[in-house]
Amino acid sequence: MNYKKPKTQGSSAVLFIVGALFLIRESAASDQDCSNAMTQTDMNICAGIDYKKADDNLNSVYKQILSLIGEDKNLKSQLISAQKAWIVFRDNECAFASSAVSGGTIYPTVYASCTEELTKKRIKELEAYTRCKEGDLACPVQPK
Repeated sequence: MNYKKPKTQGSSAVLFIVGALFLIRESAASDQDCSNAMTQTDMNICAGIDYKKADDNLNSVYKQILSLIGEDKNLKSQLISAQKAWIVFRDNECAFASSAVSGGTIYPTVYASCTEELTKKRIKELEAYTRCKEGDLACPVQPK
C-alpha cells in the first residue's frame, strides 16, 4: 500500500501567520501583559506565547523519551515517525478547526489555541511513556 502525503490547502498561509506570530512574540513578549490582553493583536500574541510554552514542554518530554530509548534505532525511528505524523495531524486539524475564521484577525488566536490544546494532549500521551513499569509489554519505553 502506497502512502501519499496529504495535500494541505493554505499551509503556506498558516505557516506565514504562525511565523508572524512568533516574530511579533519575540519583539513583544518581554513586555506583554497577557493577563490583560485587550486588543486582538495582544490576544494573538498571547495565544502564540502560550503555544510556544506548550511546544517547548513537548520538545523537552520528547527528548526525555529519546534518552530513555537509548541506542535502539528501530524504536527511535518509530518514535520519530509517529511524532512527524502527529505534527502533520496537529497542523491539519487546527487548520480545519480554525477554517471558519480564516482570513479574520482572530484566526491566529484560534489556530494557536488549537495547537496549544493538541500539544498539551500530546504531552500527556508522551509523559505516560516516561512512567512505564518494568515488564509492561504494552509500553515501548522500558525503565532503565
